[in-house]
Amino acid sequence: MNCPRCGEEAERGQLICLECGGRLALKPERDERRSFENVPAIALLLCVVVIGAAAFGFALSELTDGSGSQSSAADRPERSTPAASTGSPQTETETGASQQPSRSLLLEWPSGLSAYTVVLVSSSDRPAARRVAREAAKSGLEAGMLRSDDYDLGTGLWIVFAGRFDTQASAERQANNLAERYPGAYATFVKPAG
Repeated sequence: MNCPRCGEEAERGQLICLECGGRLALKPERDERRSFENVPAIALLLCVVVIGAAAFGFALSELTDGSGSQSSAADRPERSTPAASTGSPQTETETGASQQPSRSLLLEWPSGLSAYTVVLVSSSDRPAARRVAREAAKSGLEAGMLRSDDYDLGTGLWIVFAGRFDTQASAERQANNLAERYPGAYATFVKPAG
């Protein structure tokens, strides 16, 4: 070490310069040790911030997962536009962002088709019927929904169906197979109203 006043060399731990009598306040050992004393506290604070941010993100995702009454991206109207480079259809969301159309999990009943099917559930509550249809489709069934008024299957109901069959016997066999999971499931003939 050197004296800050006259520049004379001083030994470590020396308090006064022997040449000029100036005070030596240089104590690097102690200063270095102090600079590292706060590292564990800073690391702990950083961990708490990271964990808190992750918990907040998880809570926010749970609140906005779309299972509540707010509309999700799947419920927003889409407009089809031709794709510029691939030739496949794309969809445009309300925000104007272009994306590939998502395939629906639910089976759609072809327009004008008359066939047998298995009715799993009939309900006037469309969201509840949709949940049942989606759960059935996720379990591996070819399931979908019909509006009863469009097919002479009642008034104001949503019909959750499973499969399309050529014969009543095959639809009844499927209804019997599904009776344990869907009590009251039955085979019926579906034809367009009118």
